[in-house]
Amino acid sequence: MKIKNVNIKERMKHHNVNGVSIVLIESGNKYTENYGILEEKSDRKVTENSIFSACSISKFLTGIMVLKLIGEGLLDLDENVNKRLVTWKVPENEFTKNKKVTLRNLLCHQSGIKDAEGSFSELNSNIGIPSMVELLEGKTSYCKIPIEVQCEPESEFHYSDAGYCIIQQLIEDVTNRPYYHV
Repeated sequence: MKIKNVNIKERMKHHNVNGVSIVLIESGNKYTENYGILEEKSDRKVTENSIFSACSISKFLTGIMVLKLIGEGLLDLDENVNKRLVTWKVPENEFTKNKKVTLRNLLCHQSGIKDAEGSFSELNSNIGIPSMVELLEGKTSYCKIPIEVQCEPESEFHYSDAGYCIIQQLIEDVTNRPYYHV
């Protein structure tokens, strides 16, 4: 794979990036280029198998997966997500009496779920990756408080990583596959 008119190493230096992996999928063929190291003060090179923190880029991909699964009849935008969640449920409370949490309001950050302050920090390779259920139950250093609805769904906008964690769990539950394999 050759990227025209772009000096990747120069751009990495300019933006203070330690390492990057670039993947191009074209006509069913996959092309990969890896540059640099995984972490500052490390000699571990970026490889095709390196794991990067996708952060909020994964929200875009999650939205695409949701649309695909809706098209397959596995998900419904306006249905109470608890109908299809298996391994964890959104706790019912006074805020969910009149309106339920749906995929639509989760995707729009209007589910009534607010991220706890200090939660959802960048993944630490020394700690590892918790299960989604552990995270939703508030049993990890990434999220120490159980996820719950804190205002009536569709009444307020609150950017929510926790909401997308629920969507990820829903995707795993309806496909019976780990999120990263869907």
